[in-house]
Amino acid sequence: MYTKLLKSWIVVAVFIGLTSCTVHPAKDVTTNFQPFFEEYGVEGCFLMYDLKNDVYQIYNSRRCEQGYLPATTFDIPNSLIGLETGVITDENMTIPWDSIVSTEEAWNKDHTLASALQYSAVPYFQEVARRVGPTRMKELSDDSDYGRMEVTKENIDKFWIWGDSRITPWEQMNFMLHFYTNKITFSKANIDVVKKLIILKQTDKWIFRGKTGMTIQDGKNLGWFVGYLEENGNVWLCVCNMESSTDNTEQFKESRRGITEKVFTSMGLMEE
Repeated sequence: MYTKLLKSWIVVAVFIGLTSCTVHPAKDVTTNFQPFFEEYGVEGCFLMYDLKNDVYQIYNSRRCEQGYLPATTFDIPNSLIGLETGVITDENMTIPWDSIVSTEEAWNKDHTLASALQYSAVPYFQEVARRVGPTRMKELSDDSDYGRMEVTKENIDKFWIWGDSRITPWEQMNFMLHFYTNKITFSKANIDVVKKLIILKQTDKWIFRGKTGMTIQDGKNLGWFVGYLEENGNVWLCVCNMESSTDNTEQFKESRRGITEKVFTSMGLMEE
């Protein structure tokens, strides 16, 4: 029901030709985040939800309705599923390195859940998925209303980074809102573990949590940032999605968190 309501307001926004708008019927906040994307040489979209004031801000609403591979943003539900099924015993559970050398140097070692989330260690989460298995993985990802994950025995260790799985930025926002408010099909204890492990930066005034993702889709770099900022008794949830040609990879990697942090600082938030 919640997702359908969101989509209905998106349709309204598209028909009136807005490229930057909100989906809330009572409080409109126009936004143009395009300069932040241009700074990194990427194209994309941005969703922000001000929880206290119940206001959505949208940049590039049409793209927000399109489906993309979740890449390593799926590490959040993968962690929750691993914990809920007992495949992951706790945040310190180690999975040995598979000895397959990756260009990502940080992956070439043993990892715990905590370090795997920190470094987006794909081999760790591939092994978690294999241990969970396709039946439980499909059931729990569907129960989480996490887009449309195409999970089979053959693709169990790569369905989130390659293939036909898709999630829209709106579906990412829906999932993150339910994650933050503890309204997904996992125990609060396991949700709290993952919330703790995705803290990226904090001061005595605010806490910034989130997860990046990156893969190749349709011959282009595809990236994500999903997360939320807690500051001044309020919460701002955000989803940033972007793409670029593959010759812009290093700047592209920086854009995922970079765009999001620039949006927050432009609002006078995240001051150190």
